[in-house]
Amino acid sequence: MFVACHLFLGLVLGLAIAGRLGDRRLIGFSALGAVLPDLIDKPVGHLLLGGSLNSGRLFGHGLLFLTILAVAGIALYRRRESFALLAVTAGVLSHQVLDAMWAMPVTWYFPLLGPYEPYEFTNYFGGAILAEISSLSEWIFLAASAGIALAACRGFGPGISRLAAALVRVSVPLLGILALASLLAWATGSPESILMVGAGPENYLLLAAVSAVGVIGVIRYQEFLYAG
Repeated sequence: MFVACHLFLGLVLGLAIAGRLGDRRLIGFSALGAVLPDLIDKPVGHLLLGGSLNSGRLFGHGLLFLTILAVAGIALYRRRESFALLAVTAGVLSHQVLDAMWAMPVTWYFPLLGPYEPYEFTNYFGGAILAEISSLSEWIFLAASAGIALAACRGFGPGISRLAAALVRVSVPLLGILALASLLAWATGSPESILMVGAGPENYLLLAAVSAVGVIGVIRYQEFLYAG
């Protein structure tokens, strides 16, 4: 899945965690975790190791990384009662689920099944950026993410609060439409479309799921999100 989709799900997951624990800061930690695997693996795999592995799914996309974060998060919670690192862990888990890492067992279970498998890409970052900006779903997720992020912040004045509320209000029906359109594309076996460049049936199903979860999450926790 693309960056804005990962970020949006991380924000919604963080919103649910923060709503339960009453700490808005956890929204940011979860969002960070949701993009962290790509922040680690894309530069390493496609730049530093571009001549050998050329893969953007390495350590940050594996269960070992997730386990280390979880253990460290539990230790931090027990010592300081801070849920921050566990929120990051939840975001990382959401990233690995959206990337369906179980379909890449060598990477997901590394190092149990041997070394990472090499891949071949030509101008990976250029192609990835073009695919991102050409996908309608990414713009919807980006608008919704901006609304949630701005609403979660405090102290920027009423103008920012109004902008955040407007972005969320516009995004909710768009997310609903995206969920329905993605379900239709999945059910009819449609080829790739403007919804998501390079999408397959499983991508459409994930788009529908993320959009639906987003609508439910924003509506469920909107009072907490906009509370003073």
